[in-house]
Amino acid sequence: MEPARLAEIRITASALLLLLWLVWRERPALRLGRREVLPFLAFGGIGLVCVQWTYFEAIDRVPIGIALIIEYSAPLMVALWVRFVWKRELPWLAWAAIPVAIVGLGLVLGIGGGQLAGLSTVGLLWSVAAGVAYAYYVLHAESLTRRRSSTAVLGIGLAFGAVVLAIALPWWSFPWSALAVTASSAPLDAPAWLYCVYVVVLGTVVPFALMLAGVHRIGADGASVTAMLEPILAGAVAWVALGQVLTTEQVLGGVIVLAAVTAAQVSRARAASLRPPTDL
Repeated sequence: MEPARLAEIRITASALLLLLWLVWRERPALRLGRREVLPFLAFGGIGLVCVQWTYFEAIDRVPIGIALIIEYSAPLMVALWVRFVWKRELPWLAWAAIPVAIVGLGLVLGIGGGQLAGLSTVGLLWSVAAGVAYAYYVLHAESLTRRRSSTAVLGIGLAFGAVVLAIALPWWSFPWSALAVTASSAPLDAPAWLYCVYVVVLGTVVPFALMLAGVHRIGADGASVTAMLEPILAGAVAWVALGQVLTTEQVLGGVIVLAAVTAAQVSRARAASLRPPTDL
């Protein structure tokens, strides 16, 4: 299945699930004012669509470790935007932690000279686009979650994203036959549609909702830095569940990322505790 089509089915199915949830639990949150339509259209069409589409295009052309390292430069973009556009002060330790965490991720993902030879220029550009899209996604999410719940923001944004993709990639030309193919190369032989269900529920709805909830509570800069733990946790799960033993360098990289993220969040919490109350 082409990367754009995988993004389409992922976003559309996720939108349907979340809209059903919102109709059941938060129906008033689905009402949009005229001034809210364009921001949500941009969030869904640019943020949610592009962050997935660009990532799929990137890993289709370059090793996933390279794509992730480039994409996870997004926290630095977010920090720069928060500081110089939103004029929000960030502690120096948070600035220092981001590049240190990126170096740690390089160790965890096993980035070496052999992987860097002969890389696709188009794949690298898609990886950069994925990083920019990710930064935009979390920044816009912070703005939207100031007025609505994270679940409502995600559901409405996904719905707009699904509409954009349906226009760009009409459903009558969708490769439905690809869903019946057995994915024999995966850990479990199963039809592709079952893996799509997994990607929709546990790969999109749950993590994206949690991410937006985090953005609402600790801001785009805090959430994007914390999300750098994702490859570390993935490596730990792969070690336990799949027997994929990590090397000493990878374990060291994981410790570096964990220490950098912890330092960044502790410094942010201390800085927040020292700010005077807003009503004084």
